[in-house]
Amino acid sequence: MSRYPYTRLFWQSEYSIVIAGPHIQVLDTNTGDVLHSTAKCEEDQIASGPIRCAALSDCGKYLATSGDDKKLKTWQVDNLKLLSSRVLPKKPTYINFADNKDILVADKFGDIFRYQLHPNSNESSSGYTRDALSSHENPSGGELILGHASLLTTFLVTADGQYIVTADRDEHIRVSWYPQGYTIESYCLGHQKYVSAIHIPSFSPGTLISGGGDSVLKLWDWMSGKLLRNIDVFSAVQPFIAVKAPKKKREWRNEGEDIESTDGKRGRRKNKGKRKEKRSADDGDAEESQDSTMPERQPGEVSTGESEVVFVVRRVASIPSIAPKIVFSVVGATAIFWFSMDDNSEACIQHEPFHKPIIDFTLEDDGSVWVLLDADWSSQRSWSSKGKGDDSNLVEVRRWTPDNVACFFFNQTDWLLTVLLFTVHGKPSSAIGFGTQLLRPVRHSS
Repeated sequence: MSRYPYTRLFWQSEYSIVIAGPHIQVLDTNTGDVLHSTAKCEEDQIASGPIRCAALSDCGKYLATSGDDKKLKTWQVDNLKLLSSRVLPKKPTYINFADNKDILVADKFGDIFRYQLHPNSNESSSGYTRDALSSHENPSGGELILGHASLLTTFLVTADGQYIVTADRDEHIRVSWYPQGYTIESYCLGHQKYVSAIHIPSFSPGTLISGGGDSVLKLWDWMSGKLLRNIDVFSAVQPFIAVKAPKKKREWRNEGEDIESTDGKRGRRKNKGKRKEKRSADDGDAEESQDSTMPERQPGEVSTGESEVVFVVRRVASIPSIAPKIVFSVVGATAIFWFSMDDNSEACIQHEPFHKPIIDFTLEDDGSVWVLLDADWSSQRSWSSKGKGDDSNLVEVRRWTPDNVACFFFNQTDWLLTVLLFTVHGKPSSAIGFGTQLLRPVRHSS
């Protein structure tokens, strides 16, 4: 039986959503009970491959998903009803909502298209031709907003809805008008590697924070494109990166495609023209890796069996209520990191450790952080063949308060919500006020 790892987490006070492979589950946030699941849906409603991109509307009523099947699906959260399914021109790399009524989709060809939340009844897969400015046809009639010359990794629409900030794999950050994406306001240039995460904090709307493969987070005045400061985070993060990548090296190949060595230059590929002609018969999707944050392995590079640390910023967010803090996560790291945006002092990177690598996280206004953990990671820093290490907790919640730290765990096996409460001295508490709700421990009966 196939088993998929969990990849996304969306928290709400009433419903929470988790995504695993092609499936979506809607949970009762208070009890952890599974309310709805696509496992019970019709076969044609389930994605033919893993869901790669997902976004929740600001109102929390709608969920947009897409993946390898290149279909944009819109769901109603409260009953997980499929509202629409539309064919995308290329594989998506990022999805987000705009004004709770439009869905923006970035694809691997560098274009962003806008789709209505509720498609018109006259929309069909026929009758639409290529936009004069887009790089490919759109079978569902999406409106072209803008385009990059490189694969788009992430984007955001500013709080006032007047600008869209886009980032790509070639270190570029662009600020454009929205929805008139052809009008460019500024560029934020200075990254040496791909950009994988951007964020504008609500308490400092004129500041853009960006991160990716560089060892620093960059703070920008995004309206002018001026770099405000660099914050070195690699030294603080490196000890917590538990998932490492295989080290690569270049070597000669004699099968199919030779790599010729050149003096001081990268090897040239033979038969490049023939390979290009062969790919032209396809739709071009095989040219790019679906993982937009990691550069594709170059021809001639193979793993040596040794590992190396690869630094990739996964997500950047902020907490405005307790104190103006910037929170970020790194791919393969077993901690959440944060710092204070204080221009008068050097940023001090602090961390909150977890027992497993962090896949995703979401923040509440009260300072609580909901963290989706890699349930397949064991305490011996290896993956468990059965998906269970010493601790099979899937979701852990911690709140930053001066007096106590509350930890809540979703159990991966039966999805019951087990609540474990600890004071700062480690003594258990029977209950704790959580927002306007009072959560009590739920015993698991085996």
